[in-house]
Amino acid sequence: MERAFCLIRSQPWYRREAFELGLKRAGFEVHGHRAASFAAGDVLVIWNRYGEMHDLARAAERAGARVIVAENGYLGCGGGVPKFQVHPRGPEAGHYYAVALGGHNGSGTWPEGGPERFERLGVELKPWREVNHESRITNHVLVCPSRSFGRPDLIMRHTWAEETARRLRELTRREVRIRAHPGNDAPKRPLAADLAGAWVVVIWASSAGVHALAAGIPVICAAPRWILKGAAGGRLEEVENPPLPERLPHFQRLAWAQWTLSEIESGEAFRKLLSAEC
Repeated sequence: MERAFCLIRSQPWYRREAFELGLKRAGFEVHGHRAASFAAGDVLVIWNRYGEMHDLARAAERAGARVIVAENGYLGCGGGVPKFQVHPRGPEAGHYYAVALGGHNGSGTWPEGGPERFERLGVELKPWREVNHESRITNHVLVCPSRSFGRPDLIMRHTWAEETARRLRELTRREVRIRAHPGNDAPKRPLAADLAGAWVVVIWASSAGVHALAAGIPVICAAPRWILKGAAGGRLEEVENPPLPERLPHFQRLAWAQWTLSEIESGEAFRKLLSAEC
């Protein structure tokens, strides 16, 4: 029997027990500790990928093992934020977790399918925001930084938001606002309030960009990889004319990179992720 080493944190909102049960149902011998050494066919399951967990993941991959990286989901049913649906009430069967091979937030790989998973979310993609030519400098630019941790090659530097805001003020006459990352708690000021009337949202790799794109607000993404990178621009110089690509295929692909807690617990998420289709 193939081995799975599940190092998901034990706090209630991470639901480690659901991951362990799902791995067992997918046919693995599950261990809740680190492997003395990895072998081909092993699976390592971690939350995010940074620090010592990144080093452990590299060791597993060198040995031919597969690394599954879990994180908060990207988009909840009806357009909710999975992370803030879980905190502080606790996870429920329909809450989403991101699950991918090798990385998360677009840095890993995952199986893709049809449009049904995105349709199940019940999220309407709003039309692109209208251009008001009579008040071109009234719409604000919203800068949304991420937290400065993650894979070493994808981490956001601590000074990114301030440096980006300074550069944007050289490129546009629009007001430039920075929205601080809320951390683990739901923000006191709703994201929708800062998105209202925004001309464009500039992110490193923040999930705020997911909700901006769904609301019809263009996004410029500075990170090398992001879950909706194909639906965003990549250069600050595009601030006055940000790209407006077709968004639906990218949202449909996103929907296959996240699974509900019940799908994880049943083993379906792991069977699909580790199948030859991925």
